[in-house]
Amino acid sequence: MEHDAPSQHAPPTAAHDDGAVDDWARDDAEPSHRHEAGPSHVYDAGPSHSHCPEPSHRFGADAAAHPAPPAEGVNGIQSPLQSMELKTNAAAHEDVQMVAEEEEEKKRHLNVVFIGHVDAGKSTAGGQILFLSGQVDDRTIQKYEKEAKDKSRESWYMAYIMDTNEEERLKGKTVEVGRAYFETENTRFTILDAPGHKSYVPNMISGASQADIGVLVISARKGEFETGYERGGQTREHVLLAKTLGVAKLIVVINKMDEPTVQWSKERYDEIEGKMVPFLKSSGYNVKKDVQFLPISGLCGANMKTRMDKSICSWWDGPCLFEVLDRIEVPLRDPRGPVRMPIIDKYKDMGTVVMGKLESGTIREGDSLLVMPNKSNVKVVGINLDEKKVRRAGPGENVRVKLSGIEEDDIMAGFVLSSVANHVVLSLNLMLNCRF
Repeated sequence: MEHDAPSQHAPPTAAHDDGAVDDWARDDAEPSHRHEAGPSHVYDAGPSHSHCPEPSHRFGADAAAHPAPPAEGVNGIQSPLQSMELKTNAAAHEDVQMVAEEEEEKKRHLNVVFIGHVDAGKSTAGGQILFLSGQVDDRTIQKYEKEAKDKSRESWYMAYIMDTNEEERLKGKTVEVGRAYFETENTRFTILDAPGHKSYVPNMISGASQADIGVLVISARKGEFETGYERGGQTREHVLLAKTLGVAKLIVVINKMDEPTVQWSKERYDEIEGKMVPFLKSSGYNVKKDVQFLPISGLCGANMKTRMDKSICSWWDGPCLFEVLDRIEVPLRDPRGPVRMPIIDKYKDMGTVVMGKLESGTIREGDSLLVMPNKSNVKVVGINLDEKKVRRAGPGENVRVKLSGIEEDDIMAGFVLSSVANHVVLSLNLMLNCRF
């Protein structure tokens, strides 16, 4: 037996030579087993824990008269083997990480900005998307429901998912651009929840400038659509700003269709669509190719993740919001092109960190880049994407990049992070074509 006392009569030497060869072969073939067991289990000469026979059994009876090899020799063998194991394990772990990153990269990434007049339901729709996609659990929703009820704002609880600070929750108005993430089968999305109040238009511009597609949220409630659409409302202004800032695709969701004054009325839906189509055309959108209308209820989640039941809305035969988002087509970007990342914000966190959307090229840790227009040479020391650290980022991603070689005070919003060899060209003259 394995743990019995060693025999006093040694077996023939040749048989144990074969055993020695087998043991070394097994050690070489199974380094991971040896690593799990620990070095003492492999090389310990004691009878109770050794995987190999004792020295006296391996080399014959004469071996009992000679002392065992010094411990330094065993350690000398053990150390290189352990080093090889560590290197192998590190390489395997790195390969797993690279495979995981490649699998993630198979999913395209899109930035979606929610725009529209104040109180149209943008934050509520964004919060409902996160809940339906599994980013928020039931316990959190129950907590927000209680919090909203305590403030006599029962219908605001879904908006609390996107509106995270107390000022926004008290006023019921988004101030800063909210940011959140969710995934569908084919696409990773970043939600940018832009403020709708006219006092915060600069923040809305910041959000729209990072977006690939826009979701224009319109309230179907009697009087609310008219307030947002008429002169002075933010519906028109947001559409014009989005088009100017490069948002080429627009999803127009007519929200609050479940409201008592609407009750999924096709007449109300057609009325709003009939007024919006001419305005969208005059704003430069190709309505047939670049715009999609659909009715939803952001509060109850109708026609968002799954298509509506006919018992809710008998006249709608079109897709739901998730379907439209997942199949929308946007122009491809060049990952091999020159790096172009307009900087929208910066802060200090154990170094200088800049934020922005990577419009072209690929950024990797260790890259040497140029901050324009002051032509500061910098080095990339860290990249964060969707709240996690990564080694590289491709075009279309909203990233935070930690830089060395420059101070926070030397950077302003509007500067551009670019390649050294093919940097942004500076211009002293600007021609504008304005329409009034």
